[in-house]
Amino acid sequence: MADAAQERVETRQLAERAIQLDRDDPLVLALSGQAYTYVLEEPENGIAFLARAVAFDPNLAIARNWIGWGNIYLGNVDAAIEQFSAAIRLSPLDPRLFLTQTGMAFADFFAGRYGDGLSWATSAIQHQSNFPGAQRIVMASLAMAGRIAEARRACDAVLQTDPTLCISGIKSKTPFRRLEDIEKLAEAYRIAGVPE
Repeated sequence: MADAAQERVETRQLAERAIQLDRDDPLVLALSGQAYTYVLEEPENGIAFLARAVAFDPNLAIARNWIGWGNIYLGNVDAAIEQFSAAIRLSPLDPRLFLTQTGMAFADFFAGRYGDGLSWATSAIQHQSNFPGAQRIVMASLAMAGRIAEARRACDAVLQTDPTLCISGIKSKTPFRRLEDIEKLAEAYRIAGVPE
């Protein structure tokens, strides 16, 4: 626990130092925004830095991707889809495309478009077969689409790679802020067979 707290302090210090060195560099702003959004779990602050990065360079795909994720964490699925779509248009051959595709899958999942979410998640897995986020959203999308047998098989595979996954850990281990998103994910995990 102390190591995680120390990591957060160091990440904040690095992000602040980088921004002080160059407040107008879109890449510095994007990477700092990513740190605030994901590592520090402060998507509101992260999105502010990322929006500045996009204002300086509207073609910076990495900034678009992380704004998308920040919006997912806050429950703004339409804004997330807009940013993920821009990131894909800007960098369709990005080796980290699976991150953007997984973000699209989560956005569609939370919007109730399980088939679309499954399609995006499947594409993400084709690009990066061992990415846990994509594997989990495939499982959740299958469950909510009523494809229970497939969801259970996906669950078995997910639990083989992460036997600690459990429904009670969703709130503490995911950055999603909206209770309804956490509850929907818990419902899907439950249907798929993730232990409580």
